[in-house]
Amino acid sequence: MKTFNKMTLATLLASALTFSTAAVMADDDVATMQMKAEQFGLISMEEAKNIALQEKPGVVTDIELDGIDNGNGWEYEVEVVQEDGTEWDIDIHAKTGELRKVERD
Repeated sequence: MKTFNKMTLATLLASALTFSTAAVMADDDVATMQMKAEQFGLISMEEAKNIALQEKPGVVTDIELDGIDNGNGWEYEVEVVQEDGTEWDIDIHAKTGELRKVERD
């Protein structure tokens, strides 16, 4: 019984640390995106979310700021889920706010 309790406690602690680390990484990602947007004169993450939601109303489940192939600047990749469960990938040019791609996932 004593061994079981130690194993359970160890598992719970490991799970808590993993969750805590994931949350910190997510915060760092957001901070990095905001820093790049400010430094490079890009639209904000909130503006990109609003553009995506105007195109496909729903809930934003993920957003990333990535470089465009061939050195053509930056784009936000936004994932939106609609009420019926339909998922969309929406790419938005991070400098101009132009929709680059709207694709059902």
